[in-house]
Amino acid sequence: MLNIPYPHLFSKISIVLSSVCIVHCLSFPILILALPTMAQFMSSTVELIIILSVIPISAVGFIPTWVKHKNKRLLYIYLGSLVLLLLGQFAISHSHESGGVNMASLEYVFETLLLLGGAFGMAWVIYKNNKHTHVCRNPHHQH
Repeated sequence: MLNIPYPHLFSKISIVLSSVCIVHCLSFPILILALPTMAQFMSSTVELIIILSVIPISAVGFIPTWVKHKNKRLLYIYLGSLVLLLLGQFAISHSHESGGVNMASLEYVFETLLLLGGAFGMAWVIYKNNKHTHVCRNPHHQH
């Protein structure tokens, strides 16, 4: 069993980072249209840094708490959210072109939906995992 100090701290950090990811995904199109000078900040590099920080921190926040009660449904949602994040980041090309409706803009919409789904799922499942730990009445679990 993993003995990580303060796993709830990592869970909270993971929720914050997932929320940052959501804000980034939602604000990117608006900021690009409204403030072209911000385009460099909201680049694929920032996206990659956010995703690569969410993955290990969420694992450290989720797994030690999950091991105590082993709710398989929460594990499947966590893994599914992780897959959505990875697919959105690495399986879709990052050609954020402006213009009319073309394949690049459809790919951008699909990429954004995958990333948002993964980020919402990650934040939700970590919240539910922590909440389950606080309300679990099973005498065989150590909380």
